[in-house]
Amino acid sequence: MRQKLRSVLCLFALLLVLLPATASANGLPRSSIYISIAGLDDGITHVALLGSEPHTDTLHPPPDALTTVLPDGWHVWDWTSYDPNDQPMYFMDIPYPGPFRVAVLHEDNSLLVTDEAERSRAMQTFSINAQTGEIATSPIGFGLLQQFACTYVTTILIEMVVLLEFGFKLGDNIGPFLLVNLATQILMTLTYGRMLLNDDWGQAIFWAFAIEAVIFVIESLAYARFLRGQTRARRVTYAITANLASFVIGTLLITPVYTALAF
Repeated sequence: MRQKLRSVLCLFALLLVLLPATASANGLPRSSIYISIAGLDDGITHVALLGSEPHTDTLHPPPDALTTVLPDGWHVWDWTSYDPNDQPMYFMDIPYPGPFRVAVLHEDNSLLVTDEAERSRAMQTFSINAQTGEIATSPIGFGLLQQFACTYVTTILIEMVVLLEFGFKLGDNIGPFLLVNLATQILMTLTYGRMLLNDDWGQAIFWAFAIEAVIFVIESLAYARFLRGQTRARRVTYAITANLASFVIGTLLITPVYTALAF
């Protein structure tokens, strides 16, 4: 028993050492906008993302045919020639303009420009209709639901492995295991997750560890009471180890997860 506890404490210390490194190496998801453009036709030559401020870091200058017909006060942030094989087309911009519009240039030099839109959360997705200029985005509730589904499944997979490694029988404990994780993941999504979607990095960093500490306590108490097949001390040790593992791995995966959500 002492040897097992020693192993757990070593894992605990290792995770604490790795946590700052993984957090600094990967960090929070970078803010961006992802724009899907549909309804394109053969008469279109260029599609551009416009910002209200000049952008000096464009990889290649836009063609004169595009810049000469832009509306006053708008500048090209990103652009591409239309390829009939690319349906729909996409922009993924980091950094992103604040207020933005999308311009669609036709062969006769006529320009369709969407209404002005602005990103309201991190890694937001917009859909553009190249024929009508309509622009739409999903509500934040949908983003939270996507985030919850992604993080809940990831957490379940990680903590289930730890559960089995600790010698718990899955069949005897699947109910409390899923329900406890469901409750704590909802809490995490509605607090830390919402801050990330809202691009509130300052609050997210400040509250991340406080929220995780509350979840540690909740899961330790819940697992100590409802898990079966091991001692109370082992149940609590499992709760701490599983939470550390999911927190560290979740930190490593946060950017790819949020990038996937943007699509």
